[in-house]
Amino acid sequence: MVEGQEFGPQFCGTNIKNEIKMKFSFKSLILIVISMSLLGIGIADVIGVFHFKKIFPFLAFSRFFDVPSLFIVMGGLLTNAFIINSPGVIVEAFKYFGKIFSHPMITQQTLFKEVDEMVGWASDYKRNRLDFLNKIQTSKSGDFSAYVFSLVSTNYSVDEVITVAEAQINEQVKRSKKNSEVFKNMGNSGPAFGMFGTLFGLVYMLSSLDDPTKIGPGLALGLLVTLYGVSMTHLLFYPLSMKIMIDAEMVKTRELMILECAVLLMEDKSPVFVKDKLLASLDRRLVASKSNGN
Repeated sequence: MVEGQEFGPQFCGTNIKNEIKMKFSFKSLILIVISMSLLGIGIADVIGVFHFKKIFPFLAFSRFFDVPSLFIVMGGLLTNAFIINSPGVIVEAFKYFGKIFSHPMITQQTLFKEVDEMVGWASDYKRNRLDFLNKIQTSKSGDFSAYVFSLVSTNYSVDEVITVAEAQINEQVKRSKKNSEVFKNMGNSGPAFGMFGTLFGLVYMLSSLDDPTKIGPGLALGLLVTLYGVSMTHLLFYPLSMKIMIDAEMVKTRELMILECAVLLMEDKSPVFVKDKLLASLDRRLVASKSNGN
């Protein structure tokens, strides 16, 4: 470097702008306004601006069911969610509500059965590589196995197949984690918005001390909001968040096993070695039990 020479601005790290570019979303604005409106309606009922149950008396069938309290919790949670995430992410995550009463189709037992199929791939691959690759991409269309063997058919090296396939696996996990985080954040905020409604109820109650008839209902409504917030957190949002990640882990395990199988075939390993290597990814107690015929 010549003495006295200075770097230009292009070399100065302090001049590099690392701002995150964001685009205004009219859809997000509408959804946030709707969510905040639900929150506002709930608060208006709690503080006595109007009485929801008098307008809709058929909803007053239980002391533990209060629509405005639900509006406060859900309105707050949805506002929080739509500020953090894009509407598309929220919609994709909310699809998991339909899976509350279902369980993952991929289990250790189903993976054990798939190992036998993968061992069969090893024999077919050795017998006629080209025919096997064409056949599996057709028969397994849409499945991860078809994707992996499509990489194999392009004559990529083993390391290249692993790199590309693992990137796809990690993308799937990242997408599931994003959906899980939606419910986890809602679970974290649930008790807070429950307390938020409770504070409004307490303010209304304390401002009505001159009328004892309003103290009981005000306190009851305030505590009911907290009950809803805590209940939704631990009975709905946290379990859904964990369920998504458990499902994602099982999918990841299966896809890693398929990738491992493809790599072993490319390395010309024997079917016996392929089976033992794949079974090593499963619960050893299950493998021992199945091997003993139980």
